[in-house]
Amino acid sequence: MAVHDEFTIAVIGAGSVTGTFVGAMSGSDHSVVMFEPELVGGECPFFACMPSKAMLHDRETGRSWQEVVARRDEIVSHLDDASHAEQLVEDGATIVRERATIVGGGRVEAGGAVYTVDHIVVATGSRPVFPDVAGLDRTHDRVWTSRDVLASTERPESIVVLGGGVIGSELAFMYAGFGTIVTTVDEEDRPVADQHPRISSIIKEVLEDAGVTVVNGVEVERVELSDEAVGMHLDDGRTLRADRLLVAAGRVPNVGTIGLETLGVDPEALEIDDSGRLLGLPSGVNVWIAGDAAGRGQYTHIANQHGLVVADQIRGSGERRYGDVVTPACIFTSPPVMVVGPSWAELASDDDVVWAEVEADTPRHHTDEHRPGFLTVAARRSTGCIVAAHGVGAGLDELSNAFVIAIDGEVPVERLAQTVQPFPTLGGVLSLVYDELLDELGG
Repeated sequence: MAVHDEFTIAVIGAGSVTGTFVGAMSGSDHSVVMFEPELVGGECPFFACMPSKAMLHDRETGRSWQEVVARRDEIVSHLDDASHAEQLVEDGATIVRERATIVGGGRVEAGGAVYTVDHIVVATGSRPVFPDVAGLDRTHDRVWTSRDVLASTERPESIVVLGGGVIGSELAFMYAGFGTIVTTVDEEDRPVADQHPRISSIIKEVLEDAGVTVVNGVEVERVELSDEAVGMHLDDGRTLRADRLLVAAGRVPNVGTIGLETLGVDPEALEIDDSGRLLGLPSGVNVWIAGDAAGRGQYTHIANQHGLVVADQIRGSGERRYGDVVTPACIFTSPPVMVVGPSWAELASDDDVVWAEVEADTPRHHTDEHRPGFLTVAARRSTGCIVAAHGVGAGLDELSNAFVIAIDGEVPVERLAQTVQPFPTLGGVLSLVYDELLDELGG
């Protein structure tokens, strides 16, 4: 078996993490080899963020399904990863298009060869969760994941979505806009149950207004799959039937089959510090876990940040950390949802935190006929600074940038309340909530 020892870093996986990491390592003394048996670039440009946002956009334009699919395929470059691979090579990486397995400290096997390195970066992303439901067969042609949806040319006449989170809500909203009969099913008592209750309420209204039947607070007893249809039997006695079943019950780190157990750690119980380093390893063994694989948020922008952090650690500065910036996230229904910082549930019982809530209903909402929404923002009494912002409403996805800067920059609410927003813009809601929050803080 051939042995390669000319590289100092092996990266397993070639998604967003890898592109950012390799770019940040460019010009250093390190040499990088990366392993990817599928598309270089990962899920986001081909099977997730980019195609889904394109199709959600086209939902609003009146384009036909055929036009939507054609534009989506152009945006994903017809699944051609050449530009992503070329950028990695330009930044100094060597690409091995093979599945890689860790076979010991500093050793990775791929394509019949062993690579010995100083650092291993695990960037293997995440995989869909398939609930333990009788009759649910992930290999059946009528069972889809989001990846199947965003690569298919088919628009089903009807679809049942198992899961009421971000992915399930977005894809249900998308399909309903093109005339598919859509039902979402979730055991939680409300959609996007980890978010503020008002967000859940508005998302439910948005989905139902789009024609989606929203079913919450039920469990799936069993699934029937045939060549003709899908049957879903619920514990309340109902049976749902559709052409397709979309499983959107969440995602988990995809780290169980890459050989981490050879290092003496349990892939199901990994401990990762705030630098991205895998803990519990023998002395001198350096393994880093980044992106979705780290289990700290399944977003491209988080993966990109992780890539910068790990590069910073390996290059020796060590200044960047996973937790040193606020995490923003959006759900791209219409209107969109924005969540910046800790969840509402995480902060609700914190006595040092005060909340201000306003209606997202500015003059621009009326001129442009936008559906009203709401915005709630939290600040700490002890610092006088914002720590979180949650809301749903037109433009809030783009306005999330203002809260990211305010939180990361630790700008006092007293100063934010003095800022001027251009009239008439959707940003006028910022002045409303800053004033309300200042009152809550006693300013």
